[in-house]
Amino acid sequence: MISTLAVLSWPFVVFWLLANRTPATAVTWAIIGAYLLLPSNFSLELPAVPSLDKASIPALCTVLAAAMLIKEPRLRQLAPGMILSGALPRSRAVRILLAMMVVGTVGTVLTNGNALYYGHRVLPGMRPYDLASTLGGLLFALLPFFLGRKYLAHPEAQRSLLVGLAMAGLLYTLPALYEVRMSPQISRMIYGYFPHDWAQHIRAGGFRPVVFLHHGLWLAIFFCCAFMAALSMWRSGTGVMRTRWLGAAVWLFMTLVLSKGVGALGIGLLLGAVILFVPLRLQVLLAAGFAACVLVYPMLRGAGLVPTDMVVRLSERVDTERAGSLLYRLDNEDILLEKANQRPMFGWGTWGRNRIFDAQGQDISVTDGYWVMSIGMGGWIGYLAEFGLLTIPLIFMALRWRILELTPATAGLALAMTANLIDLIPNATLTPVTWLLAGALAGRLELGRVAEKKDMPAIVLPGRISYTRQTQRHPAGLTVR
Repeated sequence: MISTLAVLSWPFVVFWLLANRTPATAVTWAIIGAYLLLPSNFSLELPAVPSLDKASIPALCTVLAAAMLIKEPRLRQLAPGMILSGALPRSRAVRILLAMMVVGTVGTVLTNGNALYYGHRVLPGMRPYDLASTLGGLLFALLPFFLGRKYLAHPEAQRSLLVGLAMAGLLYTLPALYEVRMSPQISRMIYGYFPHDWAQHIRAGGFRPVVFLHHGLWLAIFFCCAFMAALSMWRSGTGVMRTRWLGAAVWLFMTLVLSKGVGALGIGLLLGAVILFVPLRLQVLLAAGFAACVLVYPMLRGAGLVPTDMVVRLSERVDTERAGSLLYRLDNEDILLEKANQRPMFGWGTWGRNRIFDAQGQDISVTDGYWVMSIGMGGWIGYLAEFGLLTIPLIFMALRWRILELTPATAGLALAMTANLIDLIPNATLTPVTWLLAGALAGRLELGRVAEKKDMPAIVLPGRISYTRQTQRHPAGLTVR
């Protein structure tokens, strides 16, 4: 009952945010707040409609509230470019990738109509009836991407997103630290359920916090992204706020350490050093390099060019138990990738058809990395379209650095996005926050160079006032303030 009330009350929160806050701030907190606070055990199942849950309901409500509340009089109060026109991206590359996702989804449904038999286990085939639900699920998943592209493309909006990400992380450290000390109990106490396996959250003689997320690893990578945001705000800050952001970054890093996510901690140390010591332009170039590596990782892995044996040997020097876990993951990825390549174009679809079963019908595979799940279910077309949307904005921003004149806020978002991308190799931590960051970066790419106030014309339009710093004389008919 409490889970249902929490999820169904979130639309009121969304409408309040859109009515009383700037669009950038409202969209940021509507998506990130829902991800952090709402329960994962609630879903509303309707015929031929994808599940309505903590990911889809807030995004749908945000789209509806924005359409109803952000009208022309309010738009006039915003700076040019704060909200991009149209619902769909204008970037040709992004549109091609979106079309690939639709074509890949249709192809997956149409080529997986046969049932699969493994001993006593029968995996049903996908029917044309499932196409509407599958395409709807794809649309629901991409709504944060569209919202980020439309409302978070401007540098000022991206600064709001960066601040929101850091502040949400700071506030979330309080329940997380409680669970570090008292064990992961908050979700059970409030919503009456535990989201995952309890044994996986006992680590290093203590506990791995979860709060309201799917798993402790999801929480760790969120803290890593929030740490990137706070550190970026410190890098670009001045005066007393610079000191405060440094304190926030230190606090978030401490919480990240206590969250006991070794992968997220390693990513935080690596990218944190980039923010601390690397110039702004090189930060964006490194983010693009990491994104390109993530995009081609399955190809390198399939060709045997990833030094997995060396990685396992290095991990054995640190912790033999974790090295064994890593080896187990790598072995599972090998067999899952082998099965995925049996249907390379469109994959095996849903219902667990991409997994490995023995002759008795027992599931003998473990799907941890999102990349191998994406290829197994959607094939290479689905993978390239999905990971292309996540990585192409980073790559193109590095190529168009001089034209775009990127700000420190955009560089900070790029590194936060890079942290999540790297984590998609060992884990399936693709969340609405990930898509929101990707959409914001895609929108920044579409927006192009943002003119400074001194470059704007000083003509006074009806209902609007233009300001200028110019001191030279102007022709008659122009009003200068």
